[in-house]
Amino acid sequence: LYKRDGWYYLVTAEGGTGWNHGVTMARSRQLRGPYQLHPDVTILSARNRPDAQLQRAGHADLVDTPDGQTWMVYLCGRPLRNRGACTLGRETAIQPMVWGEDGWLRTRDGRGTPELQAPGPQLPEHRFPPLPVREDFDGPQLPLPFQWLRTPWPEELFSLTARPGHLRLFGRESIGSQFRQALVARRQAAHCYSAATIVEFEAQHYQQAAGLVCYYGATKFHYLYLTHDDEVGRHLRVMSSLPNHMQSDAFTAPIPLPAGVPVELRVEVDEERLLFGYRLPGGSWQWLPQQFDASILSDEASAPGQPNFTGAFVGMACQDMAGTGQHADFDYFDYRERPFAADPRAAT
Repeated sequence: LYKRDGWYYLVTAEGGTGWNHGVTMARSRQLRGPYQLHPDVTILSARNRPDAQLQRAGHADLVDTPDGQTWMVYLCGRPLRNRGACTLGRETAIQPMVWGEDGWLRTRDGRGTPELQAPGPQLPEHRFPPLPVREDFDGPQLPLPFQWLRTPWPEELFSLTARPGHLRLFGRESIGSQFRQALVARRQAAHCYSAATIVEFEAQHYQQAAGLVCYYGATKFHYLYLTHDDEVGRHLRVMSSLPNHMQSDAFTAPIPLPAGVPVELRVEVDEERLLFGYRLPGGSWQWLPQQFDASILSDEASAPGQPNFTGAFVGMACQDMAGTGQHADFDYFDYRERPFAADPRAAT
């Protein structure tokens, strides 16, 4: 609710927080109303604009700059071009607005279109330092971009002091658990990125695992992990949780690995395509033959009643479902946003 030139302006969201999302406005001379609806009804929305690069636009706020310009900030999503799924979750956009001679607010084009880019206000520029692309875990605190799940006691899940220069994860519940997980990850903030880490981990049996995970939630993930069983010994494989799919193909074939050596793990994401690779000390990158579907790590892939709008994460995880707390040490984590690559494996 805003007051301007003797009017009370009520800015509201409608249509739900999905594809029908929109911003409406009404005004009244009296705080208690009655309120008159904006002549255009919806002042910003992408619901009838499938070509707009910003979709699901709504839940807006207004702010005036010192030079008198009005800007609108609102929630939105940037869908993948080929799948229409929002792997980046719910984001915040900002664009300038215009007050008309009739006292109503409109977008610059007058059609309520969300703008991907707009000219900035005439204010001194403030540049924020870029986040580092590589984290070596040399400090005693977890770097700001990283998050963990569901506990105010992170010392139960990880440590940066048990082995200085490493992130140590203490194995907890399954990667599909909705309770206590040892998972430390950062947000996917672009449709195309590369991420890598190196892990030292010696599983004793199949109930212990650690690796690199592309994660939306307990029912949507692709997990490249090290584990052990009596038949194969130490090995690497991928476990996927695919919404609305049979789970018979949830695991790739195991890749045997030598014991006692660290393993580098890598993921390349280009919109809906996800590729995993690994490297042993002194060797070259080896790529898994499968191409995984990154679009399942999206708001739209949620089953009814499941959480959504969070967006995808990429990070490190460790499990010990035997309850002994077997740990994994990660020496670095590298995350780089980049342009689309037809074949990111060719750059290695």
